[in-house]
Amino acid sequence: MAKFIEVDGSGRICGFVEVNDPIGDTMRLYAENPRFIEGEADPATHYIKDGRIVERHCMPISVSGARITGIPSGSILVLGKQAFEVNDGEAEIDGYTGIVKITCWPYRDAEMAL
Repeated sequence: MAKFIEVDGSGRICGFVEVNDPIGDTMRLYAENPRFIEGEADPATHYIKDGRIVERHCMPISVSGARITGIPSGSILVLGKQAFEVNDGEAEIDGYTGIVKITCWPYRDAEMAL
């Protein structure tokens, strides 16, 4: 039995496959779709870079009151049902109480309560 990870063009893990015949099935799998690599990984904490399984790092963010700094450029900040792109590394969130979610591939998603 061999286990494979399906990967999209950005390195996101998007599926898994197990094959019974490690030699024959593996050769067919690679021939049909080179977006598979052998191994196991958790898509929440890993991605594929240069054909290797690597860890998704945490964002280097800091929270002080309603101010969030260290947000990677191109991040999406979500407040309830509203989403905002952040390119300058920080956000000042006045008058909002609730969960703030920040996403930026390939970093791990971050959530915090304000």
